[in-house]
Amino acid sequence: MMTMLAASLGQFPAALSHDIGSDSQRPLAIVIVGGLLAAMVFSLVFLPTAYTWFAGPGDHLPAAGEALED
Repeated sequence: MMTMLAASLGQFPAALSHDIGSDSQRPLAIVIVGGLLAAMVFSLVFLPTAYTWFAGPGDHLPAAGEALED
């Protein structure tokens, strides 16, 4: 999450720039920022929500030292 946040914040000046020469860099920066923010929302919001919707009442994640049984 910190990597996504740092990369997207680093691309904001290029995405919002209207200076000379920014016409070639701005579209790629917008795509990078949008993709990273969408991936962060997907992994932090959608995946845990989908897990709780599809997990059965008896399903649980194993604890840190617990071995998986067949």
